[in-house]
Amino acid sequence: MYDRARLATLSAVVEEGSFEAAAALLKITPSAVSQRIKALERQSRQILVRRSRPCVATEAGQTLLRLARQIAVLEDSVARSLGDDDATALHLPIAVNADSVTHWFLRAVVPLAARYGVRLDLHVDDEEHTAALLREGAVIGAVTTSATPVQGCAVQPIGATRYRPVAARPVYDRWFAGRDPATAFPAAPRVDFGPKDRLQTRFVRTLTHRPCTGPAHRVPAADGYHDAVRAGLGWGLFTDAPARAAADSGRIVLLDAERHLDVPLYWQHWTLSTPVLDALTGAVQEVAARVLVPPS
Repeated sequence: MYDRARLATLSAVVEEGSFEAAAALLKITPSAVSQRIKALERQSRQILVRRSRPCVATEAGQTLLRLARQIAVLEDSVARSLGDDDATALHLPIAVNADSVTHWFLRAVVPLAARYGVRLDLHVDDEEHTAALLREGAVIGAVTTSATPVQGCAVQPIGATRYRPVAARPVYDRWFAGRDPATAFPAAPRVDFGPKDRLQTRFVRTLTHRPCTGPAHRVPAADGYHDAVRAGLGWGLFTDAPARAAADSGRIVLLDAERHLDVPLYWQHWTLSTPVLDALTGAVQEVAARVLVPPS
């Protein structure tokens, strides 16, 4: 049987990234944090934490991290049912892609945080990679493109994000005006969100069946990405509503009014059922249904 205080300490170390920060969160000394982690490692006969900057869980540590967070969720549920107003705010780590954070996800979770007094911890990553954080035990739920449930998790389709190709007027005039899209898109400079972003190349392959050969700029910040496209760094993909609004205002050019890229999204979450987790799933499904393209 694993000691719950030691498990909570493991969770705090990974959440905060260092023994010192975990000590501040738990209101104990860094030496006590170190002793608890060492005791947990002796019991499991495994190294559980890589002492790096930040500290990260090993594969064995990820297994116990998941257990630690499930215990915390269950303890929170019991405390709420008993009317314990002094209970520590529940830590809710969730993985979500940047576009969802920007356009709809906060509408689901901010009211939840206010209602239940939880601590939100959003891990922003590409939607094709967020499910990995579930497998690692780093999060309790994820907005992902993966329809295959992670072990111990349930999955529901919540809709699709629709993307449209856009560019500033100078980029349009230089690379697209009067040209065949099949030759224009692969050669034109584009803006990617980051090294994991494959949306633009996927759109081009779907449209032209050709690889992209033009320069790819990377701007890994949501506001910065949109600003870079508007400034003329290259063409990019905006979500549907912002793309149409910016085109209507004359700030950018909609490069193809007919073609778009739909990225199906799923909500994966622990199968554990508590009032907070059930409310989280309900809120995600409700807001997604209003904003996203209906799931096929």
